[in-house]
Amino acid sequence: MPNQSTPAMIWAITKKILPYLIPTLGLKLIVWFCEREDWWPTIQNPGIIIGVIGFGIAILLGAKLSVVNGRLYAIEDAVCRIVGSLRVLHLKSKLGKSSIEWAQMFEKTLGEPSEANINSMRKKTNLLIKTILDNGHDGGHLSNFSRDLSYVLHRATAEIPVAYELFLAMIIFLYTIVVAVIVPGMGGFVGIFILVVVLFGASVLIEDMDHPLDTQSLIVVNLEPLKSFIKQNEVQI
Repeated sequence: MPNQSTPAMIWAITKKILPYLIPTLGLKLIVWFCEREDWWPTIQNPGIIIGVIGFGIAILLGAKLSVVNGRLYAIEDAVCRIVGSLRVLHLKSKLGKSSIEWAQMFEKTLGEPSEANINSMRKKTNLLIKTILDNGHDGGHLSNFSRDLSYVLHRATAEIPVAYELFLAMIIFLYTIVVAVIVPGMGGFVGIFILVVVLFGASVLIEDMDHPLDTQSLIVVNLEPLKSFIKQNEVQI
């Protein structure tokens, strides 16, 4: 995860929320002005509407959080298993240099998981496996190694389905408008502020978790085991 101080992390989150908070408070200010001039109708029992929409958002956000959080830790676990296999390969004769070269390319691919880099990584892996087998080493553990690598490379670019994202964004937007419109007075301002901080803040953080290999994200995969292995055994490619 990014090595940032607590104040820096709070400011980074705040910067992501502000683009949603400012226009939403502006909308509420317009509604409040209309309320003062008696241009705005009073809606009875708004709690039912707010509660129903809020319940739906909680379910959708919770489901998305469960998926992206599980994916993040699954990638970390797979990387740890890959590093364990690399340590074994590195100790075998004639495979030390090849394993480090492969690890360096793997780290680069995770840092820039483009389609071209992923395809190059797959080709590099095929060459490494061929080298292992050509040197007469037991390839029994290679199936697990290949499976973990395939999983990481696939998850490097996988995202929550677009339709799900759009539907969730639509509901959050609708919920925000409803609160701004039907909750009157100062309570509406307080409600909008809390709503944006909680819902949009959670949405932003979960969206960052959906891109766990993006170095600009606030929550990223911990690649320290891989970096440590390379640093301890580094050679020039």
